[in-house]
Amino acid sequence: MRVIGKTSTNYFKFESLKNVRLWEYVITKNTDNKEVLGIVKEVTAKNDKYICEAKVIGVLSDNKILINRYPIKPDENVKFCDDSILNNIFYAKNGISIGHLLTRENVRVYLDTNSLVSRHFAILSVTGGGKSNTVSVLCKELGKKNASIIIFDTHGEYTTLYHEDLEGKVKVITPKINPSLLSPDELSDLIGIDKNDFEKRIYLEYAYYTIKNDSPNVEGLEFIEKLEKLLYEWSKSAEVGWDIKYYNPLMRKYERRKVSEQDFLNIISLYNLIGKFMIDFSLYIGDRDIIEEFEIGKINVVNLSGLELHQMRTIVGYIAKHILSKRTLYLKSLKERNIPNERIRMAAFSNLEIIDKHYKIVKKPVLIILEEAHIFIPISEKTESSLWLGKIAKEGRKFGVGLGLISQRPKELDPNILSQTNTKIILRIVEPEDQKYIQRASENLGEDLAKDLASLGIGEALIVGTAINLPSVVKIDKFDGIYGGKDIDIVGEWMNISDEW
Repeated sequence: MRVIGKTSTNYFKFESLKNVRLWEYVITKNTDNKEVLGIVKEVTAKNDKYICEAKVIGVLSDNKILINRYPIKPDENVKFCDDSILNNIFYAKNGISIGHLLTRENVRVYLDTNSLVSRHFAILSVTGGGKSNTVSVLCKELGKKNASIIIFDTHGEYTTLYHEDLEGKVKVITPKINPSLLSPDELSDLIGIDKNDFEKRIYLEYAYYTIKNDSPNVEGLEFIEKLEKLLYEWSKSAEVGWDIKYYNPLMRKYERRKVSEQDFLNIISLYNLIGKFMIDFSLYIGDRDIIEEFEIGKINVVNLSGLELHQMRTIVGYIAKHILSKRTLYLKSLKERNIPNERIRMAAFSNLEIIDKHYKIVKKPVLIILEEAHIFIPISEKTESSLWLGKIAKEGRKFGVGLGLISQRPKELDPNILSQTNTKIILRIVEPEDQKYIQRASENLGEDLAKDLASLGIGEALIVGTAINLPSVVKIDKFDGIYGGKDIDIVGEWMNISDEW
């Protein structure tokens, strides 16, 4: 193989008598006589020869890649890069291996674990492109390192996650929420009160603080029952023209309010909403803090399947907020336990004791994986979940809280949050608008790489970012365990109808 035509510091062409695969790695020399690594981006056949266009990756120097500052030497020999060189390039100490180079089965690709988690990642693909398989492979490899993971599972795909390497490391959690621990706004969101329905939200807030003051130890379903009872009493008072009595936490006293006919209708409507909420959501109301359910060193799967969108968003926002805040408090308390001020030191020890008893998961770094991320951090609206996931994307690195976004609708994701994911694992993306959107949110994804996305097969991924040494096309390992993200054999099930009936 030999370089032909004009060359530059970035591109060169070469001809070959042997067939050459797209995305193959080759080596030639520049005019400074240094070996240069390139990747084949285009192959055409002409008169028993193959004309290949290659993009320069950089100068090879002791298995490192340096910037190439000289044009490729014209008429220079070209050879395939040895597997040993590529294995050294794509190895990461303390990394996780998730597949092999698409063009080289013998070259394993490793992702730097610290960078992957602390600087966040996104897995993007069309439906059926291999997202769930990729997540399962990541979980298996991270599980070997005793990772503490929280997966928000919108469809129950990971409730059956199993691999012999994950024996005893997967915990499926039904998201039972203690309503007394929510803020009035969070409770309004959970119940399903519209953001713009200010009157209902105000009356819920009045009732919330009144119950908190009258019955400070009431939790779980009893808290909702007391809310419902108080609203019923208010509706009866309003019906005969009496004032309602509520507790004002800012003034720290009870106050009275004259209730209009419209107020009466709002109280009745709110009373009915809470009644419906108790029927529909009763299985998800608990008397403990859900954060206490998460276990350190395990893959904690939060099964959100069956919940309404506003309920899922509220639960995800609550958990994200408290994982970040409690992890921050833990690290802060570790520092403050050694300072001279006794008051601050004792407060730090108290915080550490509470965390050790109830919130052990935040004692180590935590990775949050978000399935169907576009519904929690949408581009079109601000939600409680997008607020706190956005904070994790911006600040989580400092506190050891990582974020992984999984989506088949990239252009519906908040670009400010997507751009904070410093590693992108991009499987097949066909729609040009999705490709452009991903490119705009990715510093390492050039136009030439974006064009490759439509030609990827199932389980093939373009990986770019800080967790990998070179942007590369990788064949993701097939997860050799059990998970629920596989396609249903529709024809097979239809054909079995006669056997069942």
